[in-house]
Amino acid sequence: MKSIKVMEKKDKKQRDIVLSQDNALTTARYKFDLIEKRALYSIIRNIRAQYIENENGRRDLFDDLIITIHEEELKKCGDNTKMQNIYDALKRLRNRDIEINNEKMWLSIGFVNYVKHIKNKSYFEVQVSKEVLPYYVELAQNFTSYSMTVAIALKSTFSQRFYELCCQYRNAGFFFYTVEKLREMFMLEKKYKRGCDFKRRVLDDPQKELRELYNAGQCDLYFEFEPKSYKGKEVTEYKFYVYTRQTEQQKLLEYESAKQAIIYITTTISRFSKSDKGYVKRVVNAVQLHPEIAVQVAQKIQKKFEQYIDKPAKQIGAIIRVCLMEDFGIE
Repeated sequence: MKSIKVMEKKDKKQRDIVLSQDNALTTARYKFDLIEKRALYSIIRNIRAQYIENENGRRDLFDDLIITIHEEELKKCGDNTKMQNIYDALKRLRNRDIEINNEKMWLSIGFVNYVKHIKNKSYFEVQVSKEVLPYYVELAQNFTSYSMTVAIALKSTFSQRFYELCCQYRNAGFFFYTVEKLREMFMLEKKYKRGCDFKRRVLDDPQKELRELYNAGQCDLYFEFEPKSYKGKEVTEYKFYVYTRQTEQQKLLEYESAKQAIIYITTTISRFSKSDKGYVKRVVNAVQLHPEIAVQVAQKIQKKFEQYIDKPAKQIGAIIRVCLMEDFGIE
């Protein structure tokens, strides 16, 4: 059997949390002001330091986490930022809900549990629940300290949201969203009803801002987009391309590796799941949505096949199913 070459090896400990679906914090319905956004980036920066950059950090064992945010970080949001403005913003942040609803559970929770101002020491104490912390850790994996600095500096709310999405999909190099989904995420159900207005305000302006910052050397990525689906003359879905300072040669190599891996996955899964074409389609769709895991998935399938080569095909298929569910969240 032909082996699949790995562009980048990562063992299970290095990827305890897998981007098997959109991050609940990135794709939630919210519209933060600048102070709330800065507070969130501070939370993500602290979580990244503790769980991503710290080699001893446990990414599979969580407890409620206390984070401190210095006053000065939030006062920089404007020339006349008053403490009452900060209080109001942090109160709104505490009252905002996140809803996570999937096949495993339904969860309604806040971005933070509480916020306390320690006045004599000039900092805020924020508690993040252990229930939502894994989603913060997952998101922190996609943000470097540099990218969080860029995100804070962006002027447009839509630019911030697209920058977050581009950070999430930067390894894949592209992603898809329907106009309906973007409207829901950005809370725009009643705004920019005309397709041309939606494109100009929600897509064109952020694309222009990020591209200008990228050309000026002040941003690490930008995006382009094109229509993917239509209903009549109206665009219903867009494909977004993420461009980074990564070399084009490296991108091409990674693309070819992912493409070959997806071909192998499709062929092998089809061989061992002949009676369940729906499962084959779910696996392929999951990998196409996140091609950055394609090589890892293909390697795992190949390893299980070689390990249980003497077993009946039906049994090998069941083993592969369990493996993909446990390691990659693909069901």
